[in-house]
Amino acid sequence: MQAFIEPLFVNIAIVFSFTHLLNMFFPLHPGVIPSLKNKVIFGVISGIGALVCMMFPIETLKDSFFDLRNVPIMIVTLYAGWLPGAICSLFVIVARSGMGGDFAWLGVVLTLLAYVVALIYQGFFDEDKRRWVSAIYIAVIYTLFYILFIHSYLEFLTIDFYLVYFSSFLIAFFSCIFLIERLVKINMQLKETVYLDKLAVAGQMAAAIAHEVRNPMTTIRGMIQFLGSTTSDEKLKEHSPLLIEELDRTNKIITDYLSMVKPDIPKLESIDVETILIDVVSITAPYGSIHNVEVSLREIGSYLICTDEPKLKQGLINIIKNGIEAIDHAGTINIYKYKVTKKYITIAIEDNGKGMTEKELEQIGLPFYTTKAKGTGLGMMVTFKLIKDMSGKLRYESELNEGTRVLLTLPLSTNSDQLQKEVVM
Repeated sequence: MQAFIEPLFVNIAIVFSFTHLLNMFFPLHPGVIPSLKNKVIFGVISGIGALVCMMFPIETLKDSFFDLRNVPIMIVTLYAGWLPGAICSLFVIVARSGMGGDFAWLGVVLTLLAYVVALIYQGFFDEDKRRWVSAIYIAVIYTLFYILFIHSYLEFLTIDFYLVYFSSFLIAFFSCIFLIERLVKINMQLKETVYLDKLAVAGQMAAAIAHEVRNPMTTIRGMIQFLGSTTSDEKLKEHSPLLIEELDRTNKIITDYLSMVKPDIPKLESIDVETILIDVVSITAPYGSIHNVEVSLREIGSYLICTDEPKLKQGLINIIKNGIEAIDHAGTINIYKYKVTKKYITIAIEDNGKGMTEKELEQIGLPFYTTKAKGTGLGMMVTFKLIKDMSGKLRYESELNEGTRVLLTLPLSTNSDQLQKEVVM
């Protein structure tokens, strides 16, 4: 039995090491769709990891080679998609064919089995609330087929082998999923820490300059408005509206700063989410019409959420407005129910605009980052803060030239008492 255990524990260590290595160079984040380049890199790194596993097989089973090479195949397919899984599988198939032996064909079949099973159930695995259920289902299906194949063609295998090998496989598979989920949470916490640090810096700047700048601006705006309405100078009459517009835009930037850092406890109350969305759509639809964009709301259903209504409306308007401006020509903004759990409801706001790159997704919500020619990057930062203050979550999913989907998760009113305590604390 020791001859079985030692190489398999080495294989488990290899799988963990390559998972950490991948996260070190390409931090894992939820909802971020990898670019084609990254998918290829994921496939190559996973393939190398599988090949390293093949260097430490169980060597006491005639000319068969058993190791945990199929774990990287299944993991990378489930998390990154068909292309990385295919690349990893190709590495393994070529290597196993090159090793030869009477059972080389069986090794290739089992490799393809791992890839196909993971590919079939990838969509089911992508749903966060069912991830562990689907992982168990995938592992059981693959294990049963695996046992059926090797039991039919490799009669020399003992019960000790079955117990040790498949226990190791399940430990590696589930531990790797657990590790990835933990790494994703840690990466999100680090990202939030950086965000809060930048928010604090922006807040200090805002507190220092807002009051001193606003007072003279108000005086200047009043004088321009007065002179523009009373003067006979045509040039002044022509340009005064533009001057007032620019002053108002500057004032809005200062207001965004203050909204971003102002300590404000949200007034949480139970409100029907569909009612809020109907109001927001009626507000943003005219702006969409100007840009030839249709803002449509699918039936959500009656769900009471625990929220601050004015702040939620402000955040939703910012999100929809950004979606409208991301569409160059005619397009649509679709708002629909994405997911409901016992404690939360997730609303999707999806556009068919120009989308964002992976790098742009990582920076969205940071101060001064914007893709607009005249933007400041503060609007989305304010939106993130508004949603966070209500114990909600905001997540962006996007692909260049394919559009963007914003997932807004809000607490249902069943948690209102607890949430109010958390906000006060």
